[in-house]
Amino acid sequence: MTFADLRARPGLRLGRGRWLVPPWVAPALFLCAVVLIPWIAFLFLTLPPHYRANHWQLAWGGFDIGLGIALAATALTVARRSPFAEVTAAITGTLLICDAWFDVLTSRGTSAVAQAIASAVLVELPLAALCFWMATNLAHAVEVARPFLQAAGFTVSKNRLVPPSSSSPADVVRG
Repeated sequence: MTFADLRARPGLRLGRGRWLVPPWVAPALFLCAVVLIPWIAFLFLTLPPHYRANHWQLAWGGFDIGLGIALAATALTVARRSPFAEVTAAITGTLLICDAWFDVLTSRGTSAVAQAIASAVLVELPLAALCFWMATNLAHAVEVARPFLQAAGFTVSKNRLVPPSSSSPADVVRG
């Protein structure tokens, strides 16, 4: 799928040419999830087994596995234009902020602290901001659309938008 194909897909743009969620977001988040895999392996192999806490490797490696799953879930829900994208984006943003926080606060030594701060400022916090922007933008789009959909007779059943039963899809579009 090319960038032009993504731009042509319905539902990705708001009025006046604004993107609801830019088409590069899903592949970028998926790439972050993939890049996190070797980082997780690196953590499991190099972190000391004891660092004033039991199960230090498992704690950090497990957290990053969860972060990787959240990034991949957000990428998938955004790519599918799922209504759950708002939730997964908010979860991912929260995990990214937690990761930045604990990376900085648990680092020891000037070099490690500088690396953690650089990672937080250049990667984790900007990605978290993007995730929160997506969650807010998606929530806003739903709130704007809700009264129009309700007025047209749409309902929600089992997390699915159900068109009015008395009219055909063509009638709804013309209406």
